[in-house]
Amino acid sequence: MHVHLPKPLHGWRAFFGEVGIIVLGVIVALGFEQVATAIHEATIAAEARDAVRAEVRENLWWLAVRERREPCIRRRLAELGDVLARARRGESTPVIQYLGTLPHAKITTQRWEANAQAGRASLFSGVEQRMLANIYYTTDQFYDAQRQEEIVWSKMRFIQGLDRFTPADVHDFSIFLAEARYHNSHMLLSLWRAHQWAQRVQLTPANPGAEGESTAADDKLAQICQPLTAPLKLNRYISGPDAYELPQDVP
Repeated sequence: MHVHLPKPLHGWRAFFGEVGIIVLGVIVALGFEQVATAIHEATIAAEARDAVRAEVRENLWWLAVRERREPCIRRRLAELGDVLARARRGESTPVIQYLGTLPHAKITTQRWEANAQAGRASLFSGVEQRMLANIYYTTDQFYDAQRQEEIVWSKMRFIQGLDRFTPADVHDFSIFLAEARYHNSHMLLSLWRAHQWAQRVQLTPANPGAEGESTAADDKLAQICQPLTAPLKLNRYISGPDAYELPQDVP
């Protein structure tokens, strides 16, 4: 028994040619779709990268504000250490008028978190994701230390106006000062690490939206850069016993 296969109307060669054209059309369509997807993902990644890098640069700007004030803060801690040593020996101590206000760095992570949750950060290279994650971890560590530092400095203000220290005052003062020194050292470490990661991702501090940018000259005029016995400096931003010296100090 012989089986006769149906023959195409125009021959097998024409048939396979038509099939080839269809297959080629499908391949071309899929290729165009992949190209369009790649272009779309590249555009999304570029937008996400610009947003995240801008946020990192703003955070670095705030760290730079703190870093410029750091010499005054370390000098203030040393002065407070001298006062504590004199109080422990029962010697007279200077009447501290005002400890000064620490600069408050406004660290943000909203743009990084939004792009990570939306899956856009996954479009970055693995190296880029790791570096950005590390610099955000560093600024998070700085912010945590800053929060703890602000709490302990607020507690340490009890020494303002004291003309003599009781044993209980010396005890509390010693604890608060030790905590302040610890948090400052933690912040210095975070500043050092932030510099390292900023160089790796090739980013420099920038904050176009900041009003009244702090300068080195402004920092020297801050209360915390003045002697412990200097009277409180009132200004046009906030007046009273909790005045801030510069707009950048306002939380």
